[in-house]
Amino acid sequence: MSKSKKKKIVVTTEKKLSPTQSKSASVKNEENTLIFGKKNYIIILGGFALIILGMLLMMGGNMPSADVWDDDLIYGFRRTVLAPLLILAGLAVQFFAIFKK
Repeated sequence: MSKSKKKKIVVTTEKKLSPTQSKSASVKNEENTLIFGKKNYIIILGGFALIILGMLLMMGGNMPSADVWDDDLIYGFRRTVLAPLLILAGLAVQFFAIFKK
């Protein structure tokens, strides 16, 4: 049995190599700003406040007497019209705050 010797090939270059830099690192440094500004966040908080106010107005209490049913407590203007309008207005304010430049 004969042992075969493998030849090693060494490649040298005379050109000086420089370290590489990833593209994502350079993009990360350039785009390190926030998406929304201070005004946007204030408007967003206002929209949340409108939504929470609408939910609080829609909350119900209990009847004064268990024997008497009062339609005005359940189906009044405040719970059926005003509260849903405030919630929708809050959602519209949120939409505006997101798309405001």
